[in-house]
Amino acid sequence: MSGRRRWRAARWCLGVVAACVGWMVIAPAASVRAEDEAPAQLPSDAAGVLAPGYVGAAACARCHAEATALWKTSSHFKTFLPVGPHNLPADVVSGATVEHAPGRTTWRKDGERWIARTVGPEGELVDYHLTHAVGRMRVQMFIATLPDGRRQVLPAMLEVPTGTWFDYTYLLFGAPGLDWDEAPVVQPGEASFWTGTTRSWDSSCVRCHSSGSRPVAGAPVAEGRRSVERALGTDCEMCHGPGAEHVAWQEAKEAGRELPCPKDPVLQLGALPTNLALSACLQCHMEADLVNRAFHPGEDVFEYVDPTLIIDPERVDPLGRVTELIYDGLPFSLSRCAIEGELTCFTCHDPHGSPHASQLRLPPGDPRACTTCHEEIGADIAAHTHHDPTGEGSSCVACHMPFLRIERGHGYVADHSISIPRPGLELEADRLAVDACTTCHTAGPLGSQVAPPRTTAELKAAADAWWPDMPPLPAWVRAIAAGRLGTEGGEVGLLAVLEDDSAPRVVRATAMELLAKYAKKVPLAVLGRLRDKDSLVRRRAASALSELEGDAVREAFLRALHDSSPAVQTAAARAALAGWQRVREDHDLLQAILPHLQRDAMEVPEDPLRWYLLGAAADIAGHREMARDAYGSYVRLDPFAPAIEARVRAIEAELEGEKPGKGER
Repeated sequence: MSGRRRWRAARWCLGVVAACVGWMVIAPAASVRAEDEAPAQLPSDAAGVLAPGYVGAAACARCHAEATALWKTSSHFKTFLPVGPHNLPADVVSGATVEHAPGRTTWRKDGERWIARTVGPEGELVDYHLTHAVGRMRVQMFIATLPDGRRQVLPAMLEVPTGTWFDYTYLLFGAPGLDWDEAPVVQPGEASFWTGTTRSWDSSCVRCHSSGSRPVAGAPVAEGRRSVERALGTDCEMCHGPGAEHVAWQEAKEAGRELPCPKDPVLQLGALPTNLALSACLQCHMEADLVNRAFHPGEDVFEYVDPTLIIDPERVDPLGRVTELIYDGLPFSLSRCAIEGELTCFTCHDPHGSPHASQLRLPPGDPRACTTCHEEIGADIAAHTHHDPTGEGSSCVACHMPFLRIERGHGYVADHSISIPRPGLELEADRLAVDACTTCHTAGPLGSQVAPPRTTAELKAAADAWWPDMPPLPAWVRAIAAGRLGTEGGEVGLLAVLEDDSAPRVVRATAMELLAKYAKKVPLAVLGRLRDKDSLVRRRAASALSELEGDAVREAFLRALHDSSPAVQTAAARAALAGWQRVREDHDLLQAILPHLQRDAMEVPEDPLRWYLLGAAADIAGHREMARDAYGSYVRLDPFAPAIEARVRAIEAELEGEKPGKGER
């Protein structure tokens, strides 16, 4: 599922309950069978939907049988499948009851259906139809299809390597002020309870666990199936783009007919510039909010998604090392291997599939993955590592891609920043991930079984002695760290990062977002970045306008609303609306942002926040019917909004009172 939407939704819904303590209590209420209710009819096009230009994987298989056979063994194919004995864990198949504090789930089979019996939104035990399994290597999730067609993520999740069951709530960020390792409190019936809006599979996860997904009817729905897809899992055209023209070209060639164009139009990722080749992977393997679902491989993905940047200590440290599951795109985009060595995801991983873990082209830990480029180091590995050349201490990935703890200890992911381990790093920061040396020489689930314990001081002394010429930290790291802390004078370093065109795109965009804290000190710098060559930076500059006032700022808003990038336009519209006061006093600006907010809501109609912003802008502008409809869409997606429900009723009463004949005798 899309991590950023998951986290943001959780924070949004849980932020108002910061003072809550304790655990959910399961009430021993009467049993209910959701299966007894008549299932709603799914849309006739609920599966196998082919948008214009697409042909589906079956058409590809006719010519690419070998690649198809390999793909069907891959995580791409198996990321989202109907349940069956082949992809369900033993506890489910055997009908066990599993504990996942604070709740439990009992599994069983009823005829051809698999059933999950767990607590429902009223606090009572309910039987739910278990229909899909998600994932298989690290964490496995399970999807229930409710009687009205909604697909929801069940609370029981399996930590695959250990066989441990835990509650999905552990994957939600808690309210502000909670410890990073403390799961939030979620009660039955709340938005973040497993039957609530936050845990909707269709609105939060389906985009990357299926292919060609789109909202049902292009509008928000309160009940029933929210999305349809071309196929479950990741199919050929998710990476290679629509295949109809390729098929037509090949058929014409085989039949001896005139070719539609001189060259086969199939998209070969290896022939693209590195940044565009990576975009095909980053559409899913980078935590981001969706901006526009019209992305095709070969395009700049950042025009279609708004990525998580190096901002939040709950997600990433100032060096770009993950502290939570945000997938690998952000740290990898910071790696020198990617920037200078033009390494791509598919240099090491085979998207079609592989007999090795994580679809690696070589066995895990095989040094050839690195020494193909780093030949000199590979020729005498001990001279580089100062460790036994046959041991863990001489493993390239153990030192440069160590596993990092995420999900409150329920998961670990390899660090794709592929960076230099720096034990005892002297950096004032809000949070730092654990470095490889400390991980290996410290007891714990990731520690070495043979490495002797060492203190931080000992590790730092060894590193300084062994690698006296270790490259310094990139200058941007200290600037980002200071900006995250809001350090006095932090704007100086951020401005320097923005002036550095060689810095990674996500670094410069991060610097711009952090510069908003200092916007009143450097207003001209903020305004100037609206002309930056990178739309990702301009997007953050447009957002920072919310911190400024004046005629020049108004002109900057209007200019940003006409930027060549629709994502910048949307950012400017949202920034203009922030705090309400600006648009209350500037009717022309308010009217100018409305079309952008309308487009934004219709691009991603499953996101309640976009409908709320549109409703608020329309309400301020006096467009009551538009406000009523937008607020209504928001409430249908997020029923935990009594104030908005009350406003909808008030608008309806106002409109009813204006009808001809009302109030006359």
